[in-house]
Amino acid sequence: MTKQQWASLIVRVVFGFMFFYHGVVKFQGGIEYIVGYFESLGLMGGLAYVIAIVELVGGLLLILGLGTRIIGAIFVIIMIGAIFTAKLSLGLFGDGTYAGYELEVVYVALGIYFMIADRSPISVDEKLAK
Repeated sequence: MTKQQWASLIVRVVFGFMFFYHGVVKFQGGIEYIVGYFESLGLMGGLAYVIAIVELVGGLLLILGLGTRIIGAIFVIIMIGAIFTAKLSLGLFGDGTYAGYELEVVYVALGIYFMIADRSPISVDEKLAK
């Protein structure tokens, strides 16, 4: 494997873990609080379950390198949704009390990267392609 492939693998695993962990936290902290937060934003509360499950499952799939392009695209959509529903009013770097949407922008960029990047030699996607 090349240095670029190793770097991509590391970033994919870390990116996947971050989403997986966000999904875990949503359930551990009490999904009903997330449901309430979504409703306070004018969203359907049930969407909290969908997002939490997508983060859990999508994060695991990304770690494995299975459906990487699709998961990357789904994470881009989720992060753009988060920016426009929850974070935009705080500004890019926040208001001094709350974080802005800078992390979501990084996640959008990473999602786009995985939408267009070559398959990693160490991924389920690559094994299935052969």
